[in-house]
Amino acid sequence: MFPSIRGAFLGSSLHHALIYCTQLKLLFCPVLLWVHAMRWLQNWLGSQRRQSRATRLLRQQIESHDRIRLAIGAESDCSEDWIAAECDQLDLVNSASWSCFLQKSSVDAILAEQVWEHLSEQDGKTAARNCFQFLRPGGYLRVAVPDGFHPSQQRQMLRSPDSSETSRAEHGSLYNHRSFAEVFLQAGFQVQLIEYFDKQGVFHSHHWDVSKGLIKRTLLFDDRNLAQPFAYTSLVLDAVKPSAAAMGLESNLSGVHEMEAMTTSGINVGCQKSEFQPEAA
Repeated sequence: MFPSIRGAFLGSSLHHALIYCTQLKLLFCPVLLWVHAMRWLQNWLGSQRRQSRATRLLRQQIESHDRIRLAIGAESDCSEDWIAAECDQLDLVNSASWSCFLQKSSVDAILAEQVWEHLSEQDGKTAARNCFQFLRPGGYLRVAVPDGFHPSQQRQMLRSPDSSETSRAEHGSLYNHRSFAEVFLQAGFQVQLIEYFDKQGVFHSHHWDVSKGLIKRTLLFDDRNLAQPFAYTSLVLDAVKPSAAAMGLESNLSGVHEMEAMTTSGINVGCQKSEFQPEAA
C-alpha cells in the first residue's frame, strides 16, 4: 500500500503545484505586460529624444548659415559650408518634414550620393519634386547613384537572368542615364549629365566643378580606380532649377528631346571615353 499511497500523494502534490503555477502566471501576467509596456515606452521616449536632438541640431545649423547647402545621407561629402542632413532629420519624400526646417525656394544646393537608389521609383519622383519646391530658382541638386549601364552590371545581367530582381531587392531602383534624368526632368529641372556609361558600355565624363559638391565614387576621386580603371564610377548628374545662370551652371535643357540631343552631342565634346566589352556569360 505504501507505494500506491506515495504515488497518490505525489500525484496530488503535482496537481496542486500545477494549479499554483497557473495561478501565479495569471497573477503576474498583468505585471509582465506592464513591465514590457514600460520598456517600450522608455525606448520610444529615448528615440524621440534622440530625434528631437537631431532635429534641433539641424535647425541650428540651417539658421547659422547664410547659404543653405544640404548634404543628404551618410555617404554625401559634408565639407565646409555644407549642412549634413540624415534621414532621421529630413525625410526626402515627406514635404512636411522639409517644412519643419525650410521655406520653399530657400535652398541653394543639395548633394545626395548613394541616396536615390534606396528609394522606390515613385518615392524617387516624389523626392525630386520636393527638392524642386525647396530649391531657390537657380539652385541645383547634384546626385549620384549606381549606374545601370556600368559594364559590371551588364555582365551580372548576362550571367543571371533574374539579377535585375536581385538589384531591386538590394536597392529601391536601378537607373541608367536616361531613366534617371527623366526623374528630374519630370519634376521641372534642367539636367546636366556629368558621369555615366551608355548602353554600349562607353564611358562619358563631363567636366564638373568639385566646389559645387564632391561625389567620392567617381573616376577621379575613388582611389580604387588606380588599380581597376573605371571599376568604381557612378551615374552622376546635376538637376538645376530654371534660372540657374547665377550659379554658373550650364542649363540649356527643358525636355527629354533636348536631353537626348545633349547625350549624343553636347556632353560628348571633350569627354573621356573608354569602351568595355562585356565578358561572355
